[in-house]
Amino acid sequence: MSFKAAHALQLLDRARERGRLGHAYLICGPREAELEKFTAQFLNLVSGARHPDLERWAQSGVPVLRPESKSRRIIIGEAGKGEGIREMERQLHLSATPGGFKFAVIVDAERMTEQAQNAFLKTLEEPPPRTHILLTSEQPEQFLPTTLSRVIKVPLMPESGVRQLGADEQRLVRTLTKFSLSRQPGTMAVALGIRREFEDILDSIRERIEKQLEGEFEDEKKILKQTTDVSSQTIDKIEEEMTAAIQVRFLHQRTVMLELLLAWMGDVMRHQVGADRIDLPSHVEATRALAGHWDAARVNRAVKELRRLNSNLHTNVSAALALDSAFIAVFA
Repeated sequence: MSFKAAHALQLLDRARERGRLGHAYLICGPREAELEKFTAQFLNLVSGARHPDLERWAQSGVPVLRPESKSRRIIIGEAGKGEGIREMERQLHLSATPGGFKFAVIVDAERMTEQAQNAFLKTLEEPPPRTHILLTSEQPEQFLPTTLSRVIKVPLMPESGVRQLGADEQRLVRTLTKFSLSRQPGTMAVALGIRREFEDILDSIRERIEKQLEGEFEDEKKILKQTTDVSSQTIDKIEEEMTAAIQVRFLHQRTVMLELLLAWMGDVMRHQVGADRIDLPSHVEATRALAGHWDAARVNRAVKELRRLNSNLHTNVSAALALDSAFIAVFA
C-alpha cells in the first residue's frame, strides 16, 4: 500500500513520538512522488530543522550520496577519496545534526553495485547510535534481498493520488480505449491483435533498457581502463550485473503494464458497482463504456484471468503461452 507524503509523515511522526523509529528506511515510489523532497521532510521531522531540500542538508554536513559518475553507479570506493560507500560511511561517523542525530542519504540507491550493497550491509544493520539512514529509489526491486531485509519500506504515491502514465502506458491505454469504445463483441482476432500490441510495447521497453544499460556498461569499462589496472574477471562481473539489471528492470516494467491492465478492468468493475474511486479518471469514458457493454460475470472473469497471468509470470510457466491464454480469455 502506497501513501501520500503527508500521511506517511504522520505515521513516521507517530513512530518518533513512541520512540519506535527505525534506523534505516527505503523511500520508494514513482518520480512524481518527489522522493527527495519527502526525504528532506523526514530529516526535518526527526531533527527539528527546517531545511528545504537535500542540497541544504548536504551543505549542513549530512552525507548525501548520488550516482554522479559517468556510469551512474554507486561503488564501494575508499574513505577519503570523495565518492562511494566507504567515504559516505566515514562522513557519517564524523557528522552530527544540532539534535545529536546522525543522518546519511543515498539517492537512487538501486544504482549501488552488488559489491557496494554487500559492503554497506554492516552499517545498514548496525549504524552508530542515533543514526537514520535513508535510501531513495524508483526501482526498489533491483536491491539485493539482503539489503531489503535491513530497511523499512516507505512506499509513496504522487500527491495528486492520480496515476501518471508514461509513454508505454499511454500506448496501451490507447489500445484499450479503442477496444472499449468499439462496443463490438470480442473475437479471437481482436484478442490476438491486443496481445501483439502488448508484446510490441514490451519489446520496445526491453530494447530501450538494453540500450541504456549497455551504454552505461561501455562508459564504465572506459573509466575503469583509464583509472585502474582492471582485470578481465572484473569486466565479466560488471557485464553479468548489467545483464541481470536489464532483466530486473524489464520484469518490473512488464509488471507495471500488467498492473495497468488490472487497473483498467478494475475501473470497469467499479463502474458496475457504483464505486466512487477510479484509478484512471482521465479515461472514465472508455471504462464506463466497457462496463455497460460487458456483464458483471465477464468483468469478474477478466480480472481473475489477469491476476492469474500476473501470478503465472512469476513461475516457470512459458511467458508467451501465459500471455496468449490470458489475452484470449479476457478479450475474445
